[in-house]
Amino acid sequence: MYKKQMILQRIVCYVVLIAAALVFVYSLGYMTDLYENKLSYYAENYYRYDADPATLKVLGSEIYYDMQDFNRALTTAGIVLILLAVSQFVFQNHNRRKYYIANYITVGVNTVGAVYYSCWALSNILTYKERYITTLDFEKLKKMNEAFKFSYTESTFWFDASKVVFGIVLVAAVLNVINMVWKIVLMNNEKKLVAAGKEGKAA
Repeated sequence: MYKKQMILQRIVCYVVLIAAALVFVYSLGYMTDLYENKLSYYAENYYRYDADPATLKVLGSEIYYDMQDFNRALTTAGIVLILLAVSQFVFQNHNRRKYYIANYITVGVNTVGAVYYSCWALSNILTYKERYITTLDFEKLKKMNEAFKFSYTESTFWFDASKVVFGIVLVAAVLNVINMVWKIVLMNNEKKLVAAGKEGKAA
């Protein structure tokens, strides 16, 4: 059983790292559709003139600029999750036969980080998606993009992909906890066997 658990803990550590890296990569592509729709162009005067809606060439295009701070925070979240995942390798969670306090702490911190950032990100992303599809004037956007020969899409792929990305993050966190519980069970069983062996020799 120990051999199987050791294999699992190595796999889990890499899965957690890959999930964290996926968040970082996702953050880099998150605003692709908004950029390709040229919302940055249509709202370029929005903040130059004290966020005046009258400067918008396309109603709702200001979302491109309003999302910038969140997008930067999302990238930071990806980096933080990567560092947390790396901490498991630093404290050798991937190959220790026995876990110590530092190993439990890293699993706990990774789990809390995964849950916190997933809830935070999904909440914001779904809010922005709703705003995107309800406030952006797609009819006018399409006409202007065709006139300027810009690309045009009504896709919400990058918003929707968040469910998959953070779903993976949460699954990785659950596997991390399951692995830790299994490790604790095996360690306790081993202690009992050692104690029973000592008692047998003493008898």
